[in-house]
Amino acid sequence: MNPLARRPFRLAANRVNYLLPGGEMIDEFLGLPRGSAPGASQMWVASTVQSTLPGAADSRSYILPADGGGCLAEALQRDPAAFLGQKHAAAFGADPGFLLKLLHSSQRLLVQAHPDRARAEKYFHWPHGKTEAWYVLATEGEAYVWAGFRPGVTREAFAALIEKQDTAAILGCLHRFSIAPGDVIFIPAGLPHAMGANSLVAEIQEPTDITLRAEYIRPDGSRLPPESLHGGAGMDALLDCFDFSCAAPREAVRERYFLWPERRAVPGGVETTLVGPAATCCFGLVRLALTGPCPRQNPAFRVLLVEQGGGELSGGGVTLPLHQGAEVFVPAGVGEYTLTPTGKGLAVLECIPPSP
Repeated sequence: MNPLARRPFRLAANRVNYLLPGGEMIDEFLGLPRGSAPGASQMWVASTVQSTLPGAADSRSYILPADGGGCLAEALQRDPAAFLGQKHAAAFGADPGFLLKLLHSSQRLLVQAHPDRARAEKYFHWPHGKTEAWYVLATEGEAYVWAGFRPGVTREAFAALIEKQDTAAILGCLHRFSIAPGDVIFIPAGLPHAMGANSLVAEIQEPTDITLRAEYIRPDGSRLPPESLHGGAGMDALLDCFDFSCAAPREAVRERYFLWPERRAVPGGVETTLVGPAATCCFGLVRLALTGPCPRQNPAFRVLLVEQGGGELSGGGVTLPLHQGAEVFVPAGVGEYTLTPTGKGLAVLECIPPSP
């Protein structure tokens, strides 16, 4: 067994350039000057996924040299059961089953939707769909998301708007919602959506880089290649991946897709379930806000991202320092670990894999 599978280890910050400008709020989150990574509007955490953008650089995560170094995906492939657990490896192989991202765009994202598993396999020969959820970490000024079709939007009418690239009308087909730090929005496969500027969002999703877009003209007027709408799968595939049955009044959309986090006291602080099994079986996301030591059980494996503060993680015979932006992989071989805050406290996002 790889010795690394017996202890928690840290991952290097994995910045990704992705179509739209931005990333300054990620720079700030990592304690860097704004503009330190021009164009890197995303950060992929514990990624085993390669970007599908033409000419994209490696978007997989790498282990910090101080903790052993090397590519996370390659380590998992060599011994998936040791890192992910026997049951998970039997169901998913070396695939963690989810991906966590940080997103900050200085422009509105293009109106888009993602395939479910059946359509991902049918059109893209990929085993995962792309259900996702957003947790708003921070905003600057007014910030918005768009989600769900308004009543009366039909496949035929929407297709005509895409053909004309009437971007104002395309956006007008969706409901707009103001967002604030702490909001959690569930985006199942098929739901039309877009994210505005001025927000830093943690997105947990199925591990797929497949996006179907209704627009190729960006908000600043620049243009993407028309094939960026559907990645070569064609307009029928694009329209099939948009769920027109979700059209509903605004408050019904809010009630369905804005989640209500559940809080409970745990040793050392408060555990908040941001995304639980009532929303999806694809992944889970928990937030720990701690002022004292918090022992945690590890029934499979976990990916942690420090949201705020500092402290340390101990388990598997090691103690790792934690700071805002640090990411830690806790292998299945580590049965329990303890998070201990220092200073003003510690807030950690804990990613939970799908159940086998």
